[in-house]
Amino acid sequence: MGFLSGLSAVFAFRTVPTTIFLAIIYAAIFSTLLVTDQLPSVPKHTLGLDFQQAYDDLHQVAARPHPFNSHANVIVRSYILNRVKDIASAYGHVAVDFDISSNASWASGLLSTNPYAVYYESDNVLVKIEGADTEYQESGGLLLSAHWDSVSTAPGATDDGMGVVTLLSMVKYFAENRPKRTVVFNINNGEEDGLNGAHVFMEHPWAKITDTFLNLEGAAAGGRPLLFRVTSRAPLASWHSSRPHANVITSDAFARGVIRSGTDYTVYEQAGMKGLDFAFYRGRSRYHTKYDSIPGMAGDQSKNALWAMMEGTLSSSLALANDIKGKTRNESGGRAGEPVYFDLFGTIMIVFTLETLWIVNIVLLTVGPIILFLSIYFEHIVRVTSRIRSGYYRTSDDVVDRQNFAAYMAEAVKYSIEGCWVWSKFWIALLLSVAFQLLLVIGYAKLNPFVIHTHPWLVFASALSLAYLTTVLPITFPLTKHGVVPAPEQQKLSVLLHQYVLTWGLLVYTTSVLTLGGTYFVTIWNAVVLLASLLACIEGMTSARGYEDEEQRQAHYVRGIRYDAVSNGVNGHRDAENGHQSRDEVEDAEPTEITPLVAQRSEPAPSGGEQGAIGWWIAQSLVAVPLPVILALHITVILLFAMNQTLTDGTSPYGVYGSLSIMALFIVLPIAPFSMNMHRWLNGIILIIFVLSTLYTYLAFPFSQETPLKVYFGQSVDLDTSRVVTALTGPRQFLSSAIIPRFPSTHNQVVNCTEGLDRLGLQTCKWEVGDTFVPSPGGGKHHAMNITSSLDKWITTSVKRTGSNSAHIKVQGLNTRSCTLQFSSKRVRDFNLVDDGGKGLQAGSEVPKDGLEQIRLWSRDWEKEFEVDVDFVGGKDEKAKGRVSCGWAEYESATVGGGQSGGRIPSLEEVILFLPEWAVVSKSSSALFDAGREFEI
Repeated sequence: MGFLSGLSAVFAFRTVPTTIFLAIIYAAIFSTLLVTDQLPSVPKHTLGLDFQQAYDDLHQVAARPHPFNSHANVIVRSYILNRVKDIASAYGHVAVDFDISSNASWASGLLSTNPYAVYYESDNVLVKIEGADTEYQESGGLLLSAHWDSVSTAPGATDDGMGVVTLLSMVKYFAENRPKRTVVFNINNGEEDGLNGAHVFMEHPWAKITDTFLNLEGAAAGGRPLLFRVTSRAPLASWHSSRPHANVITSDAFARGVIRSGTDYTVYEQAGMKGLDFAFYRGRSRYHTKYDSIPGMAGDQSKNALWAMMEGTLSSSLALANDIKGKTRNESGGRAGEPVYFDLFGTIMIVFTLETLWIVNIVLLTVGPIILFLSIYFEHIVRVTSRIRSGYYRTSDDVVDRQNFAAYMAEAVKYSIEGCWVWSKFWIALLLSVAFQLLLVIGYAKLNPFVIHTHPWLVFASALSLAYLTTVLPITFPLTKHGVVPAPEQQKLSVLLHQYVLTWGLLVYTTSVLTLGGTYFVTIWNAVVLLASLLACIEGMTSARGYEDEEQRQAHYVRGIRYDAVSNGVNGHRDAENGHQSRDEVEDAEPTEITPLVAQRSEPAPSGGEQGAIGWWIAQSLVAVPLPVILALHITVILLFAMNQTLTDGTSPYGVYGSLSIMALFIVLPIAPFSMNMHRWLNGIILIIFVLSTLYTYLAFPFSQETPLKVYFGQSVDLDTSRVVTALTGPRQFLSSAIIPRFPSTHNQVVNCTEGLDRLGLQTCKWEVGDTFVPSPGGGKHHAMNITSSLDKWITTSVKRTGSNSAHIKVQGLNTRSCTLQFSSKRVRDFNLVDDGGKGLQAGSEVPKDGLEQIRLWSRDWEKEFEVDVDFVGGKDEKAKGRVSCGWAEYESATVGGGQSGGRIPSLEEVILFLPEWAVVSKSSSALFDAGREFEI
């Protein structure tokens, strides 16, 4: 008996064992994920890649901001070109092409209300390593791509300096280890201004060699790089890095328009190539700011992040470049072949197709309920048979008198209500969880929407602890006078069945409506809950302890003779299926000739203490809990660090906090069937965590120097009136009250603040500045001239009507490579550049029916005169109005050590100097300032 009691204390379905066991499961999952989510250190042996050279290259590429429209950009281009030429000079199968002949035009933004077209001239640095297999030298090749330009406000260490130096390392690696397939490197320019370098690459003859690609990008500023997107399953076969980090939810987010940014991947995919997008995604607060630099990453983070990109690129490139059997290129057609993929603890990649997921869903939706229904039916039959044999349905010969009838009925009603509560408590807990999570989200959105920017883990702790409390507490109510939940095994089965109904309903929705690969989590959750429910039914069939009926436990023996307890008819028996234990008063049976002479009193089993079946609940919890929690937590970590700093980009706080709350519920719900045995002390600790984390995050200041608020700068010069207007965009809670008043140029000036047009949820404040804050384009003899007196020299324009519905426009800017034609009254239905050779728009690109609002012009040469012929939409001889402008992106503090051309933007320098330490500036458009004139013809 002592042994059984000890065994029961450790393995029975009781409060202490259940709490400890589930706590260990969750602690193991969380700690393992946190450890494996860290950046790997650079190993001593770097797999044949020259890491130190790559790190030295990064110091050159990311020494200062180098946007396309800057002389620092030319310095970086020259460094890259010299590096690849040095490598190629030693190998006959390596060729370099500095592409200064390709140009292209295309239409973009076709689905927006402001469609535009682009003309761009290439200065890409291209490398071709000819494959050893002659069959794949001129076709079937691999494209590796990254862009060397940065934005004007960031050195671009991760966007995309690390991608560029990784490609330089791969050029050297493949030169020494010749691949079977030809590999083309597109180290391109102009990505930040509209994927321009990738577009113009498609005009180069080498673009016809490649049919698969790997694009390296930085969509944030550090952390572990992620397999961002994949076109199809075949190239995904190459992704077998030793530390894979990938999840199909990011690809789904792009497909659904949740992520609005773009990478060169889009251009290659539209061109019909199959491939992968490998990118950094964490640290959006430093993205496109001065902190996207080598010093901007603490400790060895820059080295570790670089190595993570190099290692992933090497493993994938080797597989893609040496695949001559077509494993990474041959596809099964249709959407059914789309891949579903995710990693587990950065150790293993799970990959299957959307078609496979759909088939499994159909099987689970049809076969699962049938199997479970039959199991429930047989469990019921077994238990009824057991009751009959034990005399459970025997009634007393005594007749309930009229006096006790009312009490009898009152008890029956009470037990029915309590039984309904047992069978509805899971859904009540779920409704309470959703309602309280909604209140929590609203609280964050109204009181402190940006707190997740700096304290993502505390916000997650708040949502997770609330999900736990609202799930566990309703299920554990009510307790007996001994402080335990009555009949926990049977309540466990009840909650499992209801949880199965929930997951089945979610599976119906994800199969018929939300057909996305990222819903694999629901499929697996439904499957494991089904299996756990089947185990619980088998447990009931075996009459495991906790499933036996109270009447059976009331039987007692006296010297080997069995005596059954007899109901006195006052309270009646209570059906244990409803989760209640009998309150029958136990009396001895009538004496017979074999009754002992000394009266014996029966001792019924204690009804208040914990009983608990041994072993079954452990198997069920191991099936139902770990896998859904692991999958949900992996998704949560990606969402948490991909979204927590996007609010300053204009993302809705309801979307960010709502997503986190949903995932918190998914992490907690798997323990619901076992939650009735969670210890009250643990519940109290969780309550304290919720209160403290919520109060702190509701009240804490949301930004810091390590996680700064990002504001967006822009400036415009009207050459007709000489007015110079500075604009700053950011959150209304901080911009007009805590930031704008810091700038001397706003003193005694009228500051007009309006809703941001291109960043929803943000505010744009504008003010006019005096002569001391007028920017300068720099360049040539005009550098030393008085700025205000030389405004008319910045741009030369000519706009002439050439027909009833056409015009010829000339524009040339001082010390710039970028100009823009904006049309306000009449849109453009067709255009061509005079020196374009009559190529027209790229294949697959067309002007929308309503025409274009804007034409963006980019030249490889400085101060080029653009000549554009345009045809207008609409009636003939109507006046056409618009604006001709050019843009600049150079300023003094960004050209320290190289790239100086005399460009100055005093207002930007003022912002950099006077911003609070918890804020940082970024660019609001390609040009930090533009200058232009209106036209009417």
